[in-house]
Parts: sequence; C-alpha cells; structure tokens
Amino acid sequence: MTLAVLAFPLTLSTLAVGFLLFRLFDVTKPFPARASERAPGGLGVMVDDLIAGLYAAIVLGLLRTMTRWP
Repeated sequence: MTLAVLAFPLTLSTLAVGFLLFRLFDVTKPFPARASERAPGGLGVMVDDLIAGLYAAIVLGLLRTMTRWP
C-alpha cells in the first residue's frame, strides 16, 4: 500500500483513494500479479502486493492528472 501513495502528498483523500485502489488490485490480481503468487515461499505474496501497489500508483497518478486533484 505504501508504494501506491509514495510519490504523492500524504493527504487524507490520497491515502483513502490509494488504499481503495490497492485493495481493488490486490483482490482482482491483474496480470502479472496472479502469476507471481506461484513464486516459492513468501516471495510470491510480496511481489503480488508490490504489483498491486504499482498499479494503484499508476491509476492514482492518472486520476490526479486528469482531475487536477492537488
């Protein structure tokens, strides 16, 4: 989740939207997150979360750019 909001000002709205987006991508597991779960040990779970955080950061950045959200 930290990766999702790392590049943005830490406001309540940024944290809330970042969290919701992270959970959305963590639950739906878009490619390649689902495939990464097959990695051995706990590595797959960690990579899965990093991919979800990256997707959330990208969408959050697009939302902020498109809506001129501060």
